[in-house]
Amino acid sequence: MEKVFSAPLVNMYLYTGPHNTLEVQWLDFVNSETLRCCLLEALRLGREHAIRAWIADNRLLRAIRTKDFEWMGPNIMTPLDQMGVHRLAVIDSQDAMNRMGIKLFLSDVIPNTQILTQTFLSPNEARVWATQAY
Repeated sequence: MEKVFSAPLVNMYLYTGPHNTLEVQWLDFVNSETLRCCLLEALRLGREHAIRAWIADNRLLRAIRTKDFEWMGPNIMTPLDQMGVHRLAVIDSQDAMNRMGIKLFLSDVIPNTQILTQTFLSPNEARVWATQAY
């Protein structure tokens, strides 16, 4: 695991192995501008490192606005699918509103992609699932 990006509210880690995996670890609530900038940076890093799996560590992330979910579909999920990401491991947020919002978002977006997704309570279980050979 290598830290490839760090900012006050997010860390990003690259795992190499059977395929490259990027983990985005949110450290607190982020506003729309910060969320979008950080996700675009994660997407850029994903392309640079030819990732095939993404881990979203949302444990400390709080509610995401509807307009940001609407933006994430075409601007993050579609490009992830197009670049060949096969797995999305989501570590559930401690915030109930965030958990519900993300589950609703994924249930709407994932069926239109080739991405397999699974939610986890444990970061270690998410990392094992995302990084294992498929």
